[in-house]
Amino acid sequence: MGLSNWNPANENMRTLGVSVLLLAAFVLGSCAQTRTVKVKVYEDRRTGVALRSVVGRDAIPFTKGYSQPVEFQVEDLKYLLRSISYQTKGLFGWSQIKSVFTADELYRLTPHLVEAFAEATPDQEVVFHLTSSEKGAIFWSERFTSGSMFVKGKKLNVLFANIDVNPDSSEIYDGDPRNYYSGVLWRLVKTDWQNLAEGEKEIHYNWVEIEFEPQLAEKKQAEEALRKKRERARATRQRIIQEKTGWEDWEPGEAVNPEGEHEENLLPSLESP
Repeated sequence: MGLSNWNPANENMRTLGVSVLLLAAFVLGSCAQTRTVKVKVYEDRRTGVALRSVVGRDAIPFTKGYSQPVEFQVEDLKYLLRSISYQTKGLFGWSQIKSVFTADELYRLTPHLVEAFAEATPDQEVVFHLTSSEKGAIFWSERFTSGSMFVKGKKLNVLFANIDVNPDSSEIYDGDPRNYYSGVLWRLVKTDWQNLAEGEKEIHYNWVEIEFEPQLAEKKQAEEALRKKRERARATRQRIIQEKTGWEDWEPGEAVNPEGEHEENLLPSLESP
């Protein structure tokens, strides 16, 4: 190129273009160096729980800042997960609200979730999947549910990729639940102590945040009220028995005949033929 044809503007454009390409290559190269690491906690043919993290080229996990590990009790975590509800879209609108997890699914899943949360680091999410049988009008069918969980602050976050989807259909979503907003074929419905997460685009109808401390406090109050109610009922039964029999306590081998008179040794002894 002769000096007469040299144009500083063109040279600057070429330099800018090269810089952009280098930057793009660097970004793509950085992305290519990330990978997902899963540590299995439990898995069988129908139930799976694992810990998932994203690590960089140096094998160091990307910081998430989750409030983990967490020591959940099995019954407490069952109570929290049982409160998650959803609806499905049909020909005539949205269905009735029902729980995402069945009693059988919670029985299979929760102990392994408790173990996973006890082992989870601040950079790991708990991922899970379930396959269950559902009775239809005529035949039984297989249904698939999957997602991830983590605790941040005082909230249990539960994100669903699939809820009650046919495992053999094309509806299965195997991407990151954070990028899935749902709300078309199914949607979560928030209840007390719950909120639906808000993303950059819109509300995440597949992502529920549960304020678990007040919800578990409510559970404890209900259990205490039930315990006191049972104690009062037991005391009432004992009082009625005492009023009818006239006896505050029976010794072994004592009984009451139909007329209410006290008789001893009515119960057969072990030595009797």
